[in-house]
Amino acid sequence: MHISIPVTEELVDNLGGRYVLYSVYLEGFILFKVRYKDLHFWDEKMRDIFGNRLPTFPPKYYLAMTKSMAVQRRIMLESYLQEVVLDPVVSNSDIFITCFKKLQLETFKMPAIKVILKVYLPDGRQVKVDSKTSDTAERVQEVALLTLNVSRELMEYFSLFITHKDAEGVFSGRFLVVKLVAPFEIPFITIWNINNDSFKIYIRKWYMTPSTDAMLMGCPAAVDLLYAQAVQELEMNWSRPTEQQSNLLKQLIKTDNKVKFLELMQQVEHYSYQKLDPAATDNLDANTMVTVSVGNNELYCSFQTSNQKTEIISLHIGKITGWHVMLHQLEKTIDQQMFKFGYMNGEVLKWITIWTNQAFLLSTLLKKMLSEEPVTCTKENLEIDSRTSANIYTRKQKKSDVLKKKDSSVSYIKCDSSDLADCNL
Repeated sequence: MHISIPVTEELVDNLGGRYVLYSVYLEGFILFKVRYKDLHFWDEKMRDIFGNRLPTFPPKYYLAMTKSMAVQRRIMLESYLQEVVLDPVVSNSDIFITCFKKLQLETFKMPAIKVILKVYLPDGRQVKVDSKTSDTAERVQEVALLTLNVSRELMEYFSLFITHKDAEGVFSGRFLVVKLVAPFEIPFITIWNINNDSFKIYIRKWYMTPSTDAMLMGCPAAVDLLYAQAVQELEMNWSRPTEQQSNLLKQLIKTDNKVKFLELMQQVEHYSYQKLDPAATDNLDANTMVTVSVGNNELYCSFQTSNQKTEIISLHIGKITGWHVMLHQLEKTIDQQMFKFGYMNGEVLKWITIWTNQAFLLSTLLKKMLSEEPVTCTKENLEIDSRTSANIYTRKQKKSDVLKKKDSSVSYIKCDSSDLADCNL
């Protein structure tokens, strides 16, 4: 999850005093607005529970802040929040969720009232969830999946997403997955704040390794969800079956043989990949477009120039040296984003820039793949940067960790941008 504070406002309170209001964005969407003193209050309460597990909170200034001091405080608050949300022990705690819920509700002056929240499935069906405007995504997802008869043990394999589709519909038109909804996020407020009926809340599976399907095959309701998503992605040409596979899959759809269909999909190229919308890139020439697919530990990029020259770059997640997500323009939707990734081309470190409104989603997908990837190397480094912050996050894996762990849980070492050369990219 990427936290940024790109916007601040200087306001006057009822007593005539001046204060700064910080706009906190999550994955490019406004999450809440908050004053320094309110965050300081919550930090003190959480510090009573978590102690030094929390990062250092930006210090108080007892004199009027200069411009440089104001900028430094904004950067420090951004870094503080980023570290807090990355710590699952803190971000899953009741006190953290209570804090973030309160800030979201107060920012948008949203009363906690009962509502019917529509959650959509990949085949266009909807689940009407009896909820409150204050319910977090974790709560909404739990109720929706229980309504569908998905067992609690399998809920971790699904998540809520914000999606966008044009007027032509899911299958015949453009279907865009915009962002993963964070567990502490209030989905009703996120959708309400976008104020665009073409954006919906969807339930989709949340894992990047196709073979994980086998874990869910004993639950008919989970099979229904996997089948609906697989058919949807097949219709949108996200997966790439051969002609023979395509004919067999069409026959299985006609007979509604969901289990056989999913078993055959395991053999289909790019099954369970997330395919992004075509986007502009700086690779090859200034007019190049790229279509990116992500899944099964692979970043697959298909480049095409205006004169029909094509290039395919297929990278295992372990071959990617780092990436940046940069926010160019701040709106309720994420129309102006830049994703930049690096990889070794022979002996040369090469960087490719993609201008896409799915940059934060792409970063989330890559991090998800890393969390599922078995540890097979002694050291890997990942850099995640934002233009709105001077912080760089680097993932390092020591050989001793490899011997102790079977997965590649991501740890972040914070360093100043001036130390970039020391981050071993």
